[in-house]
Amino acid sequence: MKLYNSLSREKEELIPLKENEIGMYVCGPTVYGPGHIGHARTYIAFDVIRRYLEYRNFKVNFVVNITDIHDDMIKTANKQGITIFELADKNIELFFKDLDLLKINRATNYPRVTQVIPEIIEMVKSLQEKGFAYETDDGVYFKINAFKDYGKLSRLKIDESKGKTRVDTDKYDKDNPMDFALWKKAKENEPSWESPWGKGRPGWHIECSVMSKKLLGEQFDIHGGAKDLEFPHHENEIAQSEACSGKKPFVKYWMHTGFLNVNGEKMSKSLGNFITLPELLQKVNPVTFRFFISLIHYSSPVDYSEKNILQAEKTLQRINELIGKLIDLNKSSEVKETPEADEVIEKERTEFIEAMDDDFNAPKAWASVFEFNKKMNALIDEKKIGKHNSENAVNLFKEINSFMDVFSFEEKEELDSNLMNLIKEREKARNEKNWSLSDKIRDELKLKGIELIDSKDGTKWRKIN
Repeated sequence: MKLYNSLSREKEELIPLKENEIGMYVCGPTVYGPGHIGHARTYIAFDVIRRYLEYRNFKVNFVVNITDIHDDMIKTANKQGITIFELADKNIELFFKDLDLLKINRATNYPRVTQVIPEIIEMVKSLQEKGFAYETDDGVYFKINAFKDYGKLSRLKIDESKGKTRVDTDKYDKDNPMDFALWKKAKENEPSWESPWGKGRPGWHIECSVMSKKLLGEQFDIHGGAKDLEFPHHENEIAQSEACSGKKPFVKYWMHTGFLNVNGEKMSKSLGNFITLPELLQKVNPVTFRFFISLIHYSSPVDYSEKNILQAEKTLQRINELIGKLIDLNKSSEVKETPEADEVIEKERTEFIEAMDDDFNAPKAWASVFEFNKKMNALIDEKKIGKHNSENAVNLFKEINSFMDVFSFEEKEELDSNLMNLIKEREKARNEKNWSLSDKIRDELKLKGIELIDSKDGTKWRKIN
């Protein structure tokens, strides 16, 4: 199995530090408000990656941090007249609710920053003792000039990267404008903890180094996050972690998800296209959104639009229709099996795994599924699929679903006679080109929780919420 390492800029063979075990850390949310669809893009991508590794028999220790002390946390809590802890609890509950709707499996651990303050203080003390940190009037800073490999992840040289950091601390008296805060001394009415430098709170970057070390060790296999965290956050994690431990590498493989745009433009509140997860999940089926994200390579940009979501919904519907046919065949087919069908099934299993083993190449893997769909439908039409074939094909879809988690295996329910009569009445209206009556019945059925799908093979129905 190979994956693209952002550190080396090359595909590398996946060889864990411990045989068949993978330590994996993904930067989680800062819980000052609801998550947005960009977050969902990253969390879905790494959920699929984590679950595929488990499918390939790796034991994965998966850690996702929760940042519950931050400038934005303080501002929002003050604005709402509550504590940062109340704000965090409220938004963490919402975060997990969104994860469940998107069928994202829970991580092994979700550490919170406020739970590791003593460990953060110890790491800052260690960096200061080793000459990598210094104290100023407002806090303790990491001295990037003391770490000779600074910039090795982002490929930025120190003098070139000045001004590119989003950490707003350049107004303070630092040795170098690029030096970043490890500990911030408390301001009036801010949450704070006792430390050797007086009351204060952690800087942003130190948090992930401490939490990953505590739960995964000084060195671990995979560190993931969104592309915009590569610099400065992940760059700074490497610097402080390796400076503290003296061991290299801090992380063996770095993985980054691509950006998410909305209707071809960068998502931002100023453009009016900022979509929170609760807003998304009110109007888009969570499984459809998960499928839409899973179609795209984790490192590629994503363009969210109503058109693209509708296309994904139709594509998923076609796959689920095939699964439904296969389930019916398994119950009704008089044919036991045909070797031709089993060959198609085994070829698909091999192609799908080969694609996913190559840096989790989901687009190539899904392309093989779409071709498989065509072949299986053709074999069904030719009556070349028997009971055992259909069972094998359904089992293959279940294997894929163990990490993609988008298919439906529900057996088709029967509708009561009144609803079936309405469907027949609409079919008659369509045949007579009575479009107004046809649309009226369609809308009436939708209100009753039945969606009609018109196709060249006739009208089909499915239950909806």
